[in-house]
Amino acid sequence: MQKTLLILLLGWIVACSPSHEPEMDHENEVPEENRFSKEVFLTNLTEPTELDVMPDGRILFVQRRGEVILYDPEEGQQKLLDSIPVYWNQEDGLMGMALDPNFENNRWVYLYYSPVGDEPKQHLSRFRFTENGLRDEIVMLEVPTQREECCHTGGSIQFGGDGLLYLSTGDDTNPFASDGYGPMDERPGRSSWDAQRSSGNTNDLRGKILRIKPLPDGSYAIPEGNLFEDDDPLTRPEIYVMGCRNPYRIGVDGKRGWLYWGDVGPDAQFDADQRGTRGYDEFNLAMAPGFFGWPFFVGPNKPYNDYNFLTRTSGPLHNPDKPINDSPNNAGKQELPPVKKPLVYYPYANIDEFPMVGNGSRTAMAGPVFYSSDYEGDKRFPSFFDGRAMYYDWMRGHLFFIALTDQGEIYDWYRLMPNTEFSNPVDFEYGPDGRLYLLEYGTRWNAQNENATLSRINYIRGNRPPVLEVTTTELQGKEPLTVTFDASASFDYDNDKIYFDWDIDENELKDSVVTYTFEKQGIYYPELIIRDPKGNKVRKQFKVAVGNNPPEIDIEISGNKTFFWRNRTASYAVKVLDAEDGSIGQGIFPDDVDFSINHYQSFDQAEALGHQSPVISGKQLMESLDCKSCHQIDATSVGPSYVRVAARYEKTKKNQEYLINKIINGGGGVWGEHVMAAHPELSREDAGKIVEFVLSLREGAYTPLEGSYKFTEPEGTYHFVASYEDRGKDNIQSITRNADVWLRSTQLDGPDFDFSKNVKTGVDGNGKGYISDIFHESYVGYIQLDLTAISGIEIGFRGIRTGKVSIRIGSPTGTEIGSGEVVAGRNYLQNKLFIKIDPVSEKNDIYFVFLNEETDDLLFTIHNFTFVPDLTHDEL
Repeated sequence: MQKTLLILLLGWIVACSPSHEPEMDHENEVPEENRFSKEVFLTNLTEPTELDVMPDGRILFVQRRGEVILYDPEEGQQKLLDSIPVYWNQEDGLMGMALDPNFENNRWVYLYYSPVGDEPKQHLSRFRFTENGLRDEIVMLEVPTQREECCHTGGSIQFGGDGLLYLSTGDDTNPFASDGYGPMDERPGRSSWDAQRSSGNTNDLRGKILRIKPLPDGSYAIPEGNLFEDDDPLTRPEIYVMGCRNPYRIGVDGKRGWLYWGDVGPDAQFDADQRGTRGYDEFNLAMAPGFFGWPFFVGPNKPYNDYNFLTRTSGPLHNPDKPINDSPNNAGKQELPPVKKPLVYYPYANIDEFPMVGNGSRTAMAGPVFYSSDYEGDKRFPSFFDGRAMYYDWMRGHLFFIALTDQGEIYDWYRLMPNTEFSNPVDFEYGPDGRLYLLEYGTRWNAQNENATLSRINYIRGNRPPVLEVTTTELQGKEPLTVTFDASASFDYDNDKIYFDWDIDENELKDSVVTYTFEKQGIYYPELIIRDPKGNKVRKQFKVAVGNNPPEIDIEISGNKTFFWRNRTASYAVKVLDAEDGSIGQGIFPDDVDFSINHYQSFDQAEALGHQSPVISGKQLMESLDCKSCHQIDATSVGPSYVRVAARYEKTKKNQEYLINKIINGGGGVWGEHVMAAHPELSREDAGKIVEFVLSLREGAYTPLEGSYKFTEPEGTYHFVASYEDRGKDNIQSITRNADVWLRSTQLDGPDFDFSKNVKTGVDGNGKGYISDIFHESYVGYIQLDLTAISGIEIGFRGIRTGKVSIRIGSPTGTEIGSGEVVAGRNYLQNKLFIKIDPVSEKNDIYFVFLNEETDDLLFTIHNFTFVPDLTHDEL
């Protein structure tokens, strides 16, 4: 099996340019993607939240459970600097961290966290940094909360260019009883379900972005220009922005004085007549203080109804020009400021106004604003990024830099590194070198993740490093194991010569393609460095496991191995042989082998010919989406494990349709409070593959490894798929191998051909495809069809002119196994031509060659080919 590895963006890159040749000025040009690289420092983090970069280049970051970690990129060393005792149930914990703008002199660090104890609250505290930990805590600000219910903490800390501190706070409101609409439950004892008491409350610090001026003694002052006056008893003067749901990450433009934040929105997928608008995420800009709508409005200021949760009846829509908060849980003003609109907004589905943000799950966030004049040296980002707002999405994994006019209007979008995977990016900061540092939370909630990382994005000026592209043969197997490493496809954007330096088992090799035999059992880590004459290098390490022979697995099926037809019965047997484990019944238990037989309504030729199973494909689809953020195979996360889902739902057509609809449309209320995100972009076919995989985990959903199977469906595809993971050997890891067999219905649509000459395809008014523009010696061919037990082929055609159809195997000039004549007729009538064929018992490429040497005109149109079985066979 070949494994292709693209290294440019993910590899370890050292760029140095000893040459003093003049370089092109790319400062203000749109940067090419190949000028950026992602350099990973740390992996396997546990819920990282925020970071900052110290003046000496060391990185300080925090994790939700209270860890404060110091990392030195120069030395490659990390250190647990401190561990803050925090309450980290629900979404609480250590949420935010920032260094003081004058950190080099005062060593102050600010944290926003949930202190342990019986009193539910959050602290904004100042600490003094020492090399041995954080000292001298001063609690600057307390934000009262509740801890009986989830959700929404906010918790991002940023400083402006004027030294003012901005702190975001969430609405601290349970959203799960509101059906994805505005949570405004005014019933007694339900205040935790009413965001009017927090986000919509002028006298509460939750659901806000606060702006204060830290003072040297650890207290703070109220700066001029906040939303409310300092002496109003119905307001809090710290409030700069109100009406937020969960402003999880914020950014400040230090020169313009603008504030950006992403607000994570509610889950309703559709507008509802009696409830109001569907949910949106927002990317907001505050050029001045203001009210941004939640929980009365969301997205483009679309309103919710004044809904009565007791009687479950709806009142009028809220008025964005004169919003009123008359909740009994409101301790502030009833009349609120007019609502300001978000800069960007988007639902689960695609949206015409902002097509670049895509669709699917969503968690909008904001990052810092860059100005090249703040940094020295040639490692900083180019001035193209000056003043651009950073918008990113935790779930969708994209990162945009948005250019705005001085009036706050968008005029350009730039997506950074669209071909690089970001695994739930949670925070970004520019270091003193002008490079961009980031934390990725990883795919699983509330857990340590291998892809939870601390990284840096480097900008490469001038000469670029070479691009390493390498393939390998099998990297696992029994000794002696011979492996070929092929890096000949590597290239250099600047057309520099590439040098190859291999270090394999202490042997140094210099060719682009090398073959090496590992004689002894063990784990080896071969390494390749490619370099150019300018000193730029790219390094890649491989892992070779020697000592465990891969298992061999096969599925044997009697009779025809391409086609099924209704009421056909076929014998099958799964065979597994492993050098260390044995065979089925002789060291390998039947339960150790995963095997299933599935039916699908359609046929995906690419999957079948590529030997990719729907069960495997379903798992791959699932892993490519956001599913893994909330679900695990056999462990509870935010949502139930797949094993629990499989245990609840028997594999029936009704349950499959229900689960397909749930995946596409989202929803909640089945497994607790959390709402499942919608996936409107997912086709029903792909959702069905995910459902197939999940239900295959059901205990007792065991299909015998040997037996006979009767095909009951007339159309679609049957798929036999088996998988075995061996037990490894000594300290050598296990190896998994798969086998599958696809059987398709006997009718092939004409345009599904694999080879052709001088034909075209079209689609009729009923959506059916056909082959058109057929001339003398035109042909179409189909790859590797089994004609065992096939007596003939019926061709659906529309005859314009008479012509011959010659059926051949192997090539257009191969052995003819049958032929027939298409008779001219009225071309709007579909006719049938049956051609009897000679017996053929092996798989072959099958060609249909069309002939009429007496005319240069069009001959006829072909709609389909039906392979007719010989029903006299006992077992087909």
